[in-house]
Amino acid sequence: MRIEGTGDHFEKLFEFAPISLWEEDFSGIRKFFDSLQAGGVTDLDHYLTAHPEEINKSMQRIEVTRVNRETLKMFGAASEAELLRGLDSIFRDEMFVHFRTQLLALWSGELEWSGESVNYRLDGEPLNIRLRWRILPKYVHDWVCVSISIENITVLKKTEEYLRYLGTHDVMTELYNRAFFEGSLLDLETNRQDPIAMIVIDLNNLKPVNDQFGHQAGDKLIRRTAEVLKAGTAEGTISARIGGDEFIIILPNTGLQAANELIERIQSLVTMNNNFYGEPELSLSLGAAVSEPGISLEKVISLADDEMYKNKGLYHRRRKEDYWEGNW
Repeated sequence: MRIEGTGDHFEKLFEFAPISLWEEDFSGIRKFFDSLQAGGVTDLDHYLTAHPEEINKSMQRIEVTRVNRETLKMFGAASEAELLRGLDSIFRDEMFVHFRTQLLALWSGELEWSGESVNYRLDGEPLNIRLRWRILPKYVHDWVCVSISIENITVLKKTEEYLRYLGTHDVMTELYNRAFFEGSLLDLETNRQDPIAMIVIDLNNLKPVNDQFGHQAGDKLIRRTAEVLKAGTAEGTISARIGGDEFIIILPNTGLQAANELIERIQSLVTMNNNFYGEPELSLSLGAAVSEPGISLEKVISLADDEMYKNKGLYHRRRKEDYWEGNW
């Protein structure tokens, strides 16, 4: 079947395509490669390591011939002229790492490439993108015409990140979940470097609070526990919710004294938390143990659990004493 006005037809397909399309001139890169080869360079990877500034210069060697309407929309440009003026704002930061890979592909003779990167709208908003380019057959000798498509995959990336987050975190507390904790425990056991401290934490009185005030109040206590643990531990510490009212902290390269100091700090934060929130009272029982050669980490957790129950016993004895002394 013959299509009348074929040239105009394909012009419209380019202009109104629902994906960002670019035509670019890579001949400047071709000439740069020719000059390197004439100078005896055979390993571009090694050359770029020694001359990283050439990556940015090579980006400047590319000339944008034209773009379509979706490109202007994606990058927040009112016109093609505005887009071209802002190319340094669009292609920056992470793009240099990916562009280096593209240069190596071109050097090795590849005529097409695809991969993911990060670009930026003119207003500074980052865009996760999937980039594809192909040197058109007619121009394989000089690279004057390269067809490029850019797909915005920001929503897809955010969805993937959220799914990864759900796989490793407890939604209610934003602490790590049991699956992540168990994986971390396996890694630590496999690459064992003692001492490793374990702090087992149990939220006291969750069931009575649920029964008396309702599950919303109990959920609030769980979230308050997480607030205390986040405030008391350093960034990067593995703090996990491993059960309804059970929590654990893993502290690599930590001895018993430091673990007990952390317990004291957490209990001080519990007091501050109660002063801020009031009823129902937040109360935690904690116990620590530290690994030694020949003792499994599961055993260390069991020992920390024993210490936690000793602490819980003291807590309940104090509550009984307060009751009989009329302090309730």
